[in-house]
Amino acid sequence: MATVSALTKLIVDKSKCESVCTHLPTYDRSQLKHGIVHLSVGNFHRSHLAYYMDVLASEHGHTDWGIVGVGVRSFDKPMSTVLKAQDGLYTLVTKGTDKNDVNVRVIGSLIRYLFAPDEPEVVLATLAHPNTKIVSMTITESGYDLDMNNPDIQHDLKNSAQPKTAFGFLVHGLDARRRANEKPFTIMSCDNVQQNGEVARNCVLQFAKALNNPELTAYIATKVTFPNAMVDRITPATSDADREYVRKHCGIADAWPVVTEPFVQWVIEEKFCNDRPPLELLSASPYNVLLTEHVEAYECMKMRLLNASHTGMCYIGYLMGYTYIHEIMLDKQIEVYIKDLMDNEVTPTLPPVPGIDLENYKRTLIERFSNPHIKDTALRVCMDGASKFPKFLVPTIVEQLKRGNNPHFCALAVGAWIRYLGGVDEHEKPITLQDALAVELKLSELAIKTKPNAKAILSVPQVFDNLAENQPFANAVERVVQLLYTVGSKETLKQWVNEAPKKD
Repeated sequence: MATVSALTKLIVDKSKCESVCTHLPTYDRSQLKHGIVHLSVGNFHRSHLAYYMDVLASEHGHTDWGIVGVGVRSFDKPMSTVLKAQDGLYTLVTKGTDKNDVNVRVIGSLIRYLFAPDEPEVVLATLAHPNTKIVSMTITESGYDLDMNNPDIQHDLKNSAQPKTAFGFLVHGLDARRRANEKPFTIMSCDNVQQNGEVARNCVLQFAKALNNPELTAYIATKVTFPNAMVDRITPATSDADREYVRKHCGIADAWPVVTEPFVQWVIEEKFCNDRPPLELLSASPYNVLLTEHVEAYECMKMRLLNASHTGMCYIGYLMGYTYIHEIMLDKQIEVYIKDLMDNEVTPTLPPVPGIDLENYKRTLIERFSNPHIKDTALRVCMDGASKFPKFLVPTIVEQLKRGNNPHFCALAVGAWIRYLGGVDEHEKPITLQDALAVELKLSELAIKTKPNAKAILSVPQVFDNLAENQPFANAVERVVQLLYTVGSKETLKQWVNEAPKKD
């Protein structure tokens, strides 16, 4: 059986594995059908959707929901090499705040991996296969900034047999289903984008319309569904220390394990045009899956509290010299800042969230951010700021300004990012910007050219809309940037916390 031989190759110390691993695949992977194709397999997918499908197969005997992973871009090649060598198997390690709270599980739901640049025809054939009921994706926030003039997009519009992009594969795959008179697949975004299903739908339709194929466009518009979803599990990049931990403590030679936190959550819209997994079986803790007709309130809560707080702390924390998120969160001034941001600026803007105790949710976030065993780096969270601010922080800023309030700590978050865009830290060491949209908009060059003036960045509509026109907020951000350049990050944070408006 494929599972046994592949697993045998991974296990280098059977006794350690048997004593530490809480779960190995109990199902025959050779009998596991693929029901899902996932575009852009990263660590989050492997800690979230692939984990859920493994639970359904192992604990509930549902074997129709194996996953075919697809690496879409050239940078997916290393992952492709590893997962193909391991027959899709990998180790998922969850670490809680207590050092003894460790769970080790070998995931078997990823039954095949395709590297699209080498085999686009095989990917298209898999998308067209009637077993494919869902195509999911994690292409990051910036992946939905669809530029129809991008050379790869232009290539995909002219080359239906060999696409290069996620949207090229989706649309040409759907066209193959349409021409074969097959039911379409559901397109399921698992990215941290508000109304991610609707955003994905808009991108897919925009691409389809550019093909000038009215029948295909109508088919997608009327037959294909794009459920909105809120996904949550803090999952950092894999380090060499993680590989060594898995080998030394678990007896497994896994070249790309995943280390994550115990908490996991998925709220998804009940909107599937084809079959779906029996997700209702995963509704209880610790799985926390909720099928609902209304996802918006949960999305809003998670993005404005968790993601906005992450974004708010990472730039100032990096400038202060911290490496990991838990180190940032242990700084008492940061803790005051983040709690104030959540309590006094974000929470008043949130809609009611059914079944959620917001005060408990916020306390849990502080605990999760403070987990010392996850080793989530500030640099990872600092990635793609230009795509994150419009989704995570700008809505709170706009809402507070409408109410006549000048959001004090939101200004600190924005100012710290603008200082970060300056390209060097406080010790004159270069900052490597990992932010496709910021590079495209030349934001770093703009920040350097205009420093310490912040209004030039605030005037970039793709990120901040028209916030530069609000003089009180623009002045607050500019003051943050000036303080960061003159007195440094630690003193700026101290002053900003001390100057926070007092609440009754």
